[in-house]
Amino acid sequence: MAKYAVHTKWSWPDGVPCAETMQGWHREHKSSTKAEDIIWFKIDENTHQSVIIYSSKKDAQEERAKLQEQRKKDTTSNGNSLLEETMGPVLSVMSEV
Repeated sequence: MAKYAVHTKWSWPDGVPCAETMQGWHREHKSSTKAEDIIWFKIDENTHQSVIIYSSKKDAQEERAKLQEQRKKDTTSNGNSLLEETMGPVLSVMSEV
């Protein structure tokens, strides 16, 4: 399996946006990402985490520069901040076995 995962944890000082806002962002940017899937989930009122699945490490690395630029814009406009990021090869996906 060549898939690659990126996990992030975000802080939102003014609260995590509602599901409709988050889904709107995905709809707007769906065609501009190499990600196979992006899952965002709420941890508490001010924290959300994400899992991004790419078809390869190469795709994840190529998209990283674009993500870094978007993160700078988001941090400035939304006040949110990246707390943690980890990446690695996917070992197994239950729906595919």
